[in-house]
Amino acid sequence: MMFIELMNDEATLVQLMTVIGLPTVLTAILLLSRPKYSIDNSYFYYKAGLINGKIAIENIRKIEVGKTLWVGFKPATARKGLIVHYNKYDEIYISPDSNENFINELLQYNPNIHLIRTI
Repeated sequence: MMFIELMNDEATLVQLMTVIGLPTVLTAILLLSRPKYSIDNSYFYYKAGLINGKIAIENIRKIEVGKTLWVGFKPATARKGLIVHYNKYDEIYISPDSNENFINELLQYNPNIHLIRTI
């Protein structure tokens, strides 16, 4: 209805492109951007679209391998990723390129992380 009203009034091409094009471009950027993860000696960093943050590696308690988190915080695009439990009740679902390489790198900085593997 709003679109028809814009067409009937003195809508300009710029107004139409703003109303239609801007949300489309923003949605495409969010959907097409791949999540990125990195690790240094203190933190695990994640970035997916407009979502980014860091988790202290010393606060990571356990990692569930090969599971999918259906609700909650998910800066990831794939299934069969990792559920990282940190602090007391926090968890995040991620999908690195290689689960094993990512886990091995985290274990270098915190060997006390408990691993739970799902078949």
